[in-house]
Amino acid sequence: MKILDKYIAKYFILPFLYCLLVFIVLYIIIDLFGHLDEILKQNIRMGILWEYYISMIPLIIMQTAPVASLISAIYVLGTLNKYGEITAMRAAGISIHRILMPFIYIGLAITILIFGLSEKILPESMRKAESIKENYIDNADTNKAFNKKAIFNIALYGKNNRLIFIDNYDPSSSIATGITILEQDKKYNVALKINAHEAKWLDGKWLFSNILMYRLDDKGMVMGSPEFFEEKIMSMEKPKDLISKGTNYEYMSFLDLRNYIKNFSEASPKLITRLSVDLHQKISIPFASLVVILIGSGFALRARQRGKATALLGIGMSIVIGFIYYAFMASCIALGKSGALPAFLSAHLANILFGSAGIFLIRN
Repeated sequence: MKILDKYIAKYFILPFLYCLLVFIVLYIIIDLFGHLDEILKQNIRMGILWEYYISMIPLIIMQTAPVASLISAIYVLGTLNKYGEITAMRAAGISIHRILMPFIYIGLAITILIFGLSEKILPESMRKAESIKENYIDNADTNKAFNKKAIFNIALYGKNNRLIFIDNYDPSSSIATGITILEQDKKYNVALKINAHEAKWLDGKWLFSNILMYRLDDKGMVMGSPEFFEEKIMSMEKPKDLISKGTNYEYMSFLDLRNYIKNFSEASPKLITRLSVDLHQKISIPFASLVVILIGSGFALRARQRGKATALLGIGMSIVIGFIYYAFMASCIALGKSGALPAFLSAHLANILFGSAGIFLIRN
């Protein structure tokens, strides 16, 4: 049956890649025109724009792969129906389950690729894209030097109930600038505020420079005079933690986000709930492509239209199924983050229900 598998895979992969390419181009065009005023005003070079949008491609692929998978599955099955090839296969003794096995294998392959993309490539590519956006698209000072490796606007919950904010961290020199640390008591009131101009990682320790320390009472009022230190060894997360945990949690890898949640173990339960939902989404989102292939295949096998109506029906079915699926998933995520649904169920319920519906339609 390898010939059949290759035949179906060939006709699935080509429209899938074509859809991804169309989505990438459309995203770039829409985003480019959305920032056209800033680009022309700041005279941003084409090389910088090219680098920015290349860095955005992993995110675009992750967001559009399920839709591309759905369109491709419906298109291929619609075409096979159009020319009576599925009927011929069934007449030759090939079960419908065997006909759909290539689609399932491709869906699993896409799931693995998307998960690998989100774990290994997305965090670094988004750090790079956000750095370019911070320095060029949103920066009015076009003469400012730009460090591609620098990470901007880091905000993380550190150990011992500490909120850490850093304007800029340069991994190449291990120097952080514009540091604010808020130490909280057991009631989550800020008891100590630390401002520092710079901190440098030396011999496994942070050497802070130009430090101001304010002690606060329960009402947030400064107690006494602030303390000033020209230099002082102080504790802060290690550089690797600043890089991983300082990334927007939506783009963190599964392991980084799980460790990030551990740091919030004593924080607000509502915050833990929201982050737990996002953690489970790291698993559920890659499976979206497989799920929509199942549900799309179930509907496509029942389509009997011929000629041009087949393509139009496929597009219409893709839009309707995709809209219902994403609307239901968004509703579940919202309920999960509000605490109305358990984190695991809110992230996976859409996949479970739609996947089960797809299997039911295929079996019947």
